[in-house]
Amino acid sequence: MKKEELLCYIWLSLRCGAGSEEASHLLDAFDGAGNVYAAKRDELAAVCDNDATVDSLCDKNMSMPKKILDFCIKNDVGILTCDSEYYPSRLRSIYAKPIVLYCKGKMRDLDKNVLIACVGTRNCTEYGRTMAYKMGAELAMGGAFVVSGMALGIDAISQRGALSERGYTIAVLGSGIDVIYPPQNKSLYREIAEKGLIITEFAPGTRPYARNFPIRNRIISGLSNGTVVIEAGKASGALITAEKAIEQGKQVFAVPGDVGSDTSDGANDLIMQGSKLVTCAKDVLCEYELLYPHKIFTEHIKTIHFVKKNGADITYITDEDETEPQEEKKRGLLSLLRGRKKKNHENEDAVLSASEFEELSGKRGAGYAAAASETAKVSATHEQVDEKPAEPPAEIPDDLGETEKNILRCMKSAMTADEITVQYRKKFDADANEAELLSALTMLEIDGFLESCAGGKYRRT
Repeated sequence: MKKEELLCYIWLSLRCGAGSEEASHLLDAFDGAGNVYAAKRDELAAVCDNDATVDSLCDKNMSMPKKILDFCIKNDVGILTCDSEYYPSRLRSIYAKPIVLYCKGKMRDLDKNVLIACVGTRNCTEYGRTMAYKMGAELAMGGAFVVSGMALGIDAISQRGALSERGYTIAVLGSGIDVIYPPQNKSLYREIAEKGLIITEFAPGTRPYARNFPIRNRIISGLSNGTVVIEAGKASGALITAEKAIEQGKQVFAVPGDVGSDTSDGANDLIMQGSKLVTCAKDVLCEYELLYPHKIFTEHIKTIHFVKKNGADITYITDEDETEPQEEKKRGLLSLLRGRKKKNHENEDAVLSASEFEELSGKRGAGYAAAASETAKVSATHEQVDEKPAEPPAEIPDDLGETEKNILRCMKSAMTADEITVQYRKKFDADANEAELLSALTMLEIDGFLESCAGGKYRRT
């Protein structure tokens, strides 16, 4: 595709707006964005009965599309058009398919893999956080790609779970590719851009308006083979994603929650309405392993169990641990799983380098820029802590986000969340968001780098 044609696609996406079926209709009627751009008012009116859209299409100003293309080239942002060979075929068949996708990260062959959406409430319970992390990690173990919206709560935690197993995850934004929302997930955004893929149909600079997210949700479900709802109330946006999945003919799964709980009513209702009840990734992936025998390996999944010890601390064990000495069970989730031999699900799927962007824009119908290659993960050990003098804290792994690293640097002894926040703001960032720090503390505890102790304090392991 020539640069001029690519600019016409960007122009058309701006004129019709995100989530518009009119753009697809016009492309079919005129056989390409360039022909839509060249069409006169009477020709446009003959195929489009929306006067406002016709008026917008008569504006042929290309200054904004050119600015967007320049921004993408300078910032390693790829542009996929709906006629590109790299455009996901599952999206081509949905209603109001996005005619342009802005991308950042590592592009894999999405059509040949199983993609599972994990969605749920932003205001999740401890149970929801546990199940989201477990689901994301186990899906990655089994070879699936995890798709979500990078929102606070279930979305982000399931994606962190996938990344913990070196899995591939896709974040679908409701804002421009350069607008990180929520800002608390800045470190997650960077990790996904490095190891997975970030996509959006919204032009660079688009703010995260509330109306954008229901529009975005059809892409999450459209990309995916199936959608898992993990803890969602009756008003949760996750139910919009589930509804879109059903409209698109995709399977919907739901993790059961407490009966009568406001955070679980939506997911429980889905089960009552016929969605498949699931409690682990094997329940999901068994639906796809026969169709994708070279991609899905449920036998690689070490089912994660969550066990309460003394009514307080949570210990994470897998099926394999049942035959191991008792002391081997008392580790954090990631240290336990990282200590074992990994199953490498990487394959020969194409990864496009940033240097290929302009060539693809000119020859293959899409420009695509890939971020830096995946860095090696550093394993860490989380041993049981007794009343004996503590050993010096382990070194801080390089693969943690900057927020998590700085929290660990603050902690020379057991500290409460409030004390950690005060020290963090004093040493690193006076304006640090408390919610972001609490989220990071939760993930560090799940990952086994911190543990809870008396007095509501945390200490490094």
